[in-house]
Amino acid sequence: MTRVLFLTESFHPVLGGGEGHVRDLSRRLSASGMPATVVTRRGDRAWAARETLDGVRVVRVPPAGKARTGKYAMVPAAMAALRREARAHDVLVVRGTRVLGLPGLLAARLARLPVVLQPEVNGEMTGEVYTWGTALDRPLPRRAVGAAVAARNRLLRDADAFVAMSRLIRDEIVAAGVDREKVWHIPHGVDTSVFRPATPAERTELRRRLGLPEDAAIVAFTGRLLKGKGLSVLAEAFATVAASDARAHLLIVGSGEGQMLSVEDEVRERVSRADLQGRVTLTGRVDNVADYLRASDVFVFPSAFEGLGLSLIEAQACGLASIGSRTGGIVDVIEDGRTGVLVAPGQVAELAAAMGALLADEGKRLGLGAAARHSTVHRFDVADSVDRYRALFRELRR
Repeated sequence: MTRVLFLTESFHPVLGGGEGHVRDLSRRLSASGMPATVVTRRGDRAWAARETLDGVRVVRVPPAGKARTGKYAMVPAAMAALRREARAHDVLVVRGTRVLGLPGLLAARLARLPVVLQPEVNGEMTGEVYTWGTALDRPLPRRAVGAAVAARNRLLRDADAFVAMSRLIRDEIVAAGVDREKVWHIPHGVDTSVFRPATPAERTELRRRLGLPEDAAIVAFTGRLLKGKGLSVLAEAFATVAASDARAHLLIVGSGEGQMLSVEDEVRERVSRADLQGRVTLTGRVDNVADYLRASDVFVFPSAFEGLGLSLIEAQACGLASIGSRTGGIVDVIEDGRTGVLVAPGQVAELAAAMGALLADEGKRLGLGAAARHSTVHRFDVADSVDRYRALFRELRR
């Protein structure tokens, strides 16, 4: 029996693609005979320090507080927890290399455990993620950060395996000097029996139950409301679409509450300033994301940085025509012109034009959505993803 230990900065009840991935993967591994434990940060003192969720042991370490400072301050407590847990496990998986990569690698080596590193987003191995959108995003600081990241990468290369959720991340890992044979390309998967297309009758009933306008053309976004997700671009582009299409309605599902990079208040202010009350629904945090997707017509994912985009995969599994930025792992999910539409990140006019075109053409919308569903079932089904993780862990244990 192979026992898997996960180290991740954030986990349930934090909502996000990465958090959801680790929760679902650990649950499915445990149910299939690979017991899993998750070591993570106790971001809120109200959360249990130890509990069992769906058969998965969860160990939360201090400190509580905002994510930006807490994720660094958690390192000593996380190392102590890993020392205690190591004997009962056979492999360590570290989600994210920015903060926990080196500490996780060190803990695994001290415990003589094989270790798997899994970057959360593109740019972790190049250093771009550290400077994008900050005061360091200038030539000289970028070079300095790049040199520091290259030095760190020489240490990270000692990991036993890397998991890349997208082709871009895979290529960045290899370019950092990691032996290609150590790199496993395993995209996140979704449960395509839960995330599935709605019939017209189901869509009508879902809209009634969720309080959404029944006769609207609904454009949806799901995910955390954070800087880098392109939400200001989305709000501005939708204002353009709403001015010419009286049926258009924007649905934003998710929250940025408690996150240092939250833009939730900014988004609400933009909606108010653009006089879009009644044309935009912001749900806040919800657990029934599939219901909102199945009630929608089009999905928009305008991120500037994105490792893969679990929200996008969920939307395509629901048979939605999708619009996404031509960046990161999004290009692995959307086949431009066949399962959705790709646009340049940050381009308001291009995003507005793509939204307007899909809302105006029901035939194209339905055709793209059907192709998206077919592609997701064959490329991103969660059962296949879990099987590949199981194969990786068995090989490392041997």
